Amino acid sequence: MQDPPRTRRQTRAAILSRLLATAEGLHRPRLAAACRLTEGSISRILAELRAEGLVQEPRRPTPYPGGPSSIVTLNPDLRVAALEFANDRLGFGLANLLGEVDTATRLPLPAGAGAAQVAAAVAEAVDSLAAWCAARGLAPRQLAVSLPGYRPGGPNPILALDAAALQARLRQAFPGVPLALCNTATAQAAIHLQGPGSAITDRHLFLYLGHGVGAAWVDPVEAGQPIRAVELGHAVVDPEGPACRCGHRGCLEAHASTAALARITEVDEAALVAAGPGWPALTRLTARRQEALRRVLRQTGIALGNALNAAGPARLAVCGWPAALPPDLRAALEQGVDASLFGGFADRVAFLQPAMGQEPAAALAHAVHVLLRMGGLPPAEEMPAEGPAETPPARRAG
Repeated sequence: MQDPPRTRRQTRAAILSRLLATAEGLHRPRLAAACRLTEGSISRILAELRAEGLVQEPRRPTPYPGGPSSIVTLNPDLRVAALEFANDRLGFGLANLLGEVDTATRLPLPAGAGAAQVAAAVAEAVDSLAAWCAARGLAPRQLAVSLPGYRPGGPNPILALDAAALQARLRQAFPGVPLALCNTATAQAAIHLQGPGSAITDRHLFLYLGHGVGAAWVDPVEAGQPIRAVELGHAVVDPEGPACRCGHRGCLEAHASTAALARITEVDEAALVAAGPGWPALTRLTARRQEALRRVLRQTGIALGNALNAAGPARLAVCGWPAALPPDLRAALEQGVDASLFGGFADRVAFLQPAMGQEPAAALAHAVHVLLRMGGLPPAEEMPAEGPAETPPARRAG
């Protein structure tokens, strides 16, 4: 069956994401085959990408005679910048496309801070980042901001932040640089979507269990919207359950967030988060606590199974505190999926460690994701289809 036509953006995105997944670079024939392009097409598109400073082709001969004399790599001088708001801090910094950080700073920003305190932290972060870049002659190709509770066009129920004022300040400090805003779950999903050692490369539902609980559908980077945030944290799993900060009772977030984990383990939430994957060492997992964790994980699995019932089959990735638990406890989540998913659950859940305390790592990953998703094109530029994905002609071995 012939592949559907791809736009110019999609073709460029496929090339750039393939190069990011193989950080050492690829010879042209392998890159063309991986992206289903002819030699003529790959030559034309690489000429564009080189002229725009997105890729380089340094000489690196193959170990056999007659092989290609150059290799295609992402431009190591490309930079992205980001701000990331966490539960009690604001991180900001600059990095290359491989996530190698040039600078990263974290400012304290207590939970529940008022609008004036948040605005002051934003001003300090943006001004400091702009000054650092200017002093070193570095200009980011993409900006991203990760905001807990972010919803385009709506008020933020978690953070007293004027999103429009934040965007205006960033555009003034970094004129002409594309800017993308996202929520925490979307940013965390971006870390595991691309690059060397990506956890899952096919379509999946990503669930993030942190101070808040968020989810996203994740598709290949060539898709029109590869990461689509969905509201799963406030799906009610028990109408008689604990109160949630949204005003309802029994939301998944009220049961499965790190705040709920703190209640079960009787350990301060900040300590649990700071311990990262070592959090189980802070508590004694008694039989009672293990049973409470199994109940929470099963409820989480039921919510995930119902999400798959509504939207169709996909892999599942759960990022957060469950990754540190032994497999016999984590199995309760898969049992919950199996109990609610029509036809049963035959796959395995990918349990991922979150990038907690590493701000702005997740927002930087989202900036890279947006740059690649757009194929390096300006945000408003979406070219018409170029034709079907091309299959390179057969080659003789050697």
